[in-house]
Amino acid sequence: MNSLETVRKHFDRDAERFDAIYESRKPVWQRLRDRLRAVVVERFHLVCTLAPVPGKWSVLDIGCGSGRYGIALAKLGAARVVGVDVSPAMIELANAETKNANLPADFEFVTGDFLGYDTEERFEAVLAMGYFDYLENPVPHLAGMRKLCRGKIFASIPKRFEWRVPIRKLRFLVARGFVRFYSRRNVEDLIRDAGVPRDRAHLLELGRDWILIVNCASSKPNEPGTADM
Repeated sequence: MNSLETVRKHFDRDAERFDAIYESRKPVWQRLRDRLRAVVVERFHLVCTLAPVPGKWSVLDIGCGSGRYGIALAKLGAARVVGVDVSPAMIELANAETKNANLPADFEFVTGDFLGYDTEERFEAVLAMGYFDYLENPVPHLAGMRKLCRGKIFASIPKRFEWRVPIRKLRFLVARGFVRFYSRRNVEDLIRDAGVPRDRAHLLELGRDWILIVNCASSKPNEPGTADM
C-alpha cells in the first residue's frame, strides 16, 4: 500500500475524531488528549489572522479535512473556498459543515490527490495545514501550490527534533499510518527545490511545527512578524 492510500485510510477512519480537536465542548479525557495537539488550534488562529485581504478573495485549502479553515475564512470575507482532500469521509464532513454554516461564500470540495487537481484558477490564499506531514515527496506539492497562488501560501511542516515526535511516530506505527518530519535544513531544501525565491519564503516556529509563509504576490523581502530563512 502506498503512502497516499495509507493516509486516505487513516483519515477515513479518524475523520470525526480529528475534527473534534477544533471543538471546545467535549469530554474531559478528550480535552486532555488534545492538549498534545494544541498546535492544531494555534495554527488555525494564526492563519485566520494573517490570510484575510481586502476586497474579493479566494482560498484553496489543500488537505482541507472537514473544512474548518474554509468556513472560518468565509466568515472573515473569503468569497470562494475550494478544498481538496484524499479522504472521502473528510469531504463528506466538509460538505455537511459548510451547509450547516449557511454562508454566502462559494464552496467547492474535491476528493482526490492535490497533484491531480487541474484548474486554471488562481487563489489569494493557499493553505496546506497538517498536510506536509503525510507526503513522501513534498517538492512537487509546494511547487504546485506556488503555481496556483497569487497571494500567500501558508503551510505547516512538522519539526523533526521535537519532544512529541516519538509519540506521534508510535501512534502512527500502531495505526499503520504514514507520517514524516523535517529538520530546518529539510525545509530549506524543500523551498529551494520547489523553485521558491529565498526572499519570498518566511519561516515561523510554532510549537511542534514550522510555519512556512510564501509571498507569491509581492517582491518585498521582509514582512512584519516573520523571520527570514
